[in-house]
Parts: sequence; C-alpha cells; structure tokens
Amino acid sequence: MLPKHVFALALGTLALGIAEFSMMSILLPTAEDLAVSVPEAGHFISAYATGVCAGVALMVTVARKIPLKRLLLIIAGLICLGNALTIFAPSYSLMIVSRFIAGLPHGAFFGVGSIVCAKLAGPGKASHDVSMMVAGMTIANLGGVPLASFLAWALSWRAAFVIAAFLALLALLAIRLWVPQTEPLPDRGFKAQFRFLGTLEPWLVLGAIGLGNGGFFAYYSYVNPVIEHVAEIPASMMSLVITLAGAGMVLGNLFCAKISSRFSDPSLAAAGQGCLFITLVALFFMAHWAPAAILLTALAAACVFFISGPEQVMMIENAGEGQLLAAALAQCSFNAGNAVGAWLGGLPIEAGKAANWAAMPGIFLALAGFGLLFAKWQIHLVRQRERMEDRVEALQEALKEKKN
Repeated sequence: MLPKHVFALALGTLALGIAEFSMMSILLPTAEDLAVSVPEAGHFISAYATGVCAGVALMVTVARKIPLKRLLLIIAGLICLGNALTIFAPSYSLMIVSRFIAGLPHGAFFGVGSIVCAKLAGPGKASHDVSMMVAGMTIANLGGVPLASFLAWALSWRAAFVIAAFLALLALLAIRLWVPQTEPLPDRGFKAQFRFLGTLEPWLVLGAIGLGNGGFFAYYSYVNPVIEHVAEIPASMMSLVITLAGAGMVLGNLFCAKISSRFSDPSLAAAGQGCLFITLVALFFMAHWAPAAILLTALAAACVFFISGPEQVMMIENAGEGQLLAAALAQCSFNAGNAVGAWLGGLPIEAGKAANWAAMPGIFLALAGFGLLFAKWQIHLVRQRERMEDRVEALQEALKEKKN
C-alpha cells in the first residue's frame, strides 16, 4: 500500500506535471490567442524551465535551515500562486513572467520531496518511493494533460492552469495532514553543500539528465504540430494522443519501480537512455505514418520517466550534506534540458523544415546523454568489483586469523 506521505507528495507532482506538460499540448491555441508564432509560444516552455533553475538558487541560499515539512508547505503554496497568475496572463510578456514564477518552486518541490521519501523509506525502498512520487507527474500526462488539451479545444487553454492551481491547493492540504515532521538537513555552512560536486560522478548524472531530457523535449515540445501537420491527425484527436503518451510515462515509471530492486540505478538509467535515442531516430523517419508517430511518442515518454527515479536517487545517495542541493540540481538539469531542447527543436521549424525535424537535435542530445550514463555505469561496476575484492580479502584475513 502506498504510504500517505508519498501520496501527498504525488499530488504535488501531479499539479507540477499539468503545469509543465500541458503547454506542449496547447501550444497552437495559446499562440493563436496571444497572437504569437508557434516558436514564440515555445518560449513559454523555456520560461518555466528557466524559473525552475532560478528556484534552485533561491532554495540553496534561503531554505537550507527550514524544516522539510514547512518548506514543502511553502513550495506548494508557490505552485498554486504561480499557476493562478498564468490563468489571467493577457499578453506574451506577462505570460513569460507568470510561467517563470510558476517554475520557481518546481525543482525545490522535487528536491525536498525526494529527500523526504528517501528518509522515510524502508531498506532498499528509496528508488521505489521516489518513483511513486514522480508517478504523480506521469498520471498528469495520462489524465490531466489530455483533459487540459480537450478543454483547450472545447473552452480555453487557460483551463489547464485552473486545474494545476486547484491540485496544488489539494497537495498543500495533504502535505499538512500526512507528511510527518522531518528535521532540517545538517547545515555545516553554505560551502559544505557544494562539496560533493568536487567529484566526477554527479556531473556525469547532471549532464545526462540535461542531455537526455533535452533530447526528449526537442521533439515533445512540438508534438502538437508534429501530430497535426506531419502525421495529419485531426486536432480533435490531440487529447487522445497526449493520453497515450501519458500512459507511456506511467508505464515506464511503474516498470522501473517494479524492477528497481533487481538492477542498479546506473544500469537502469543507461538502458532507458539508449532506448530513448533509438526511439527518437525512429520518430524522425516515421513521423509521417500516423500509427508510428503515436506509438513512438508514447515510447519516448516512457523512456524519460523510466530513468527519472534512478537519476534522482543517484544524485542524492552520495551527496552528504549537499542532498538538498543535489536533488534540486537534478530538477534544474531536467528543466535546463527542457529549455534548451525546446529552443533547439524549434530551430529546424523556424528554418522552414517540417515539424518532425524537431527530433533531429534530440537524437544527438540523447546519444550524448547515453554516453555519460554508460560511463557512470562503468564506474559503478568498477567500484562494485573493488568492494567485492575488499570483502574477499577481509574474509581471507579473518580465516587466516582463525586458523592461527
């Protein structure tokens, strides 16, 4: 049974998922309503992602001494406020500002939530509970984002942010009721938080998160025009396509949670990233065929959320006193990849290419991310062998002493 505190945190990621991913499925109606081009509307995606990265800096400087539950309540309130502002944004410039504000609490929520899950999890359950928290975002893509897409077609694109603000309010109440009090992380000074960044491995993971998600968002940021203009699927079917992509996210996330106890986090992440690369290649060449475009979009989404839990755990497991920063940096890298991917994916479209060309920059980004995760996996295997050899030597020494 899912612990109540994990369910409360999953409500928060559900709100964040709708706030972040709805923009991809309502890009065309939003652009039309605000009288901007589709690539300009893509800037709303980048503004949110930029807000996520800025929020990490605020958290490191202000939030490290605040008890984790209180910090979660503050963050949930900011999620509600940011989306409420987006509901009423009347122009391109104010939409950019409101999306930036809405993005500020995103990385902080995932960072603090991941640490709370890891602290309260049973032995060997950290990856499982973090994946279950992230499942809120995948459910957003399965149900919330398609609903927002349908309401954008039937009523207004602004309905998506009404839903996100309401869910953030529910998350705030659930956190207050079900998340136990947790002491602040040890505070050994501002500089101590950054000590873990003096090693290679967190940089490999951060780079892989940014490159892998950048590869996905280079394509997915423009899934609306790909589906309607390239695959020639009617606009009224867009919500169904997004539902199937959301189903892929849920299944990828749940599948990773199910097998997480049998495989190492680095091996799971490297395998998922390799699958993402192959899927983006297939999307570039097969997007004109409607069934392939739909199924491959769902598979790419599944790959991204298959690897998100292991990547988050890899960031915090060896971060020492920098756990809060490590978990938040993972989300910062995720959304930096989102922002850069959305920008790079728009470049071929601005140059006059068909929308499926958005996948081309994504192919190279995903391949580079796979290379970093493969390197992290190899380091993990070397260290695993070294630990095994040390245990064997210790056992041999113990046997010798016993004989003597």
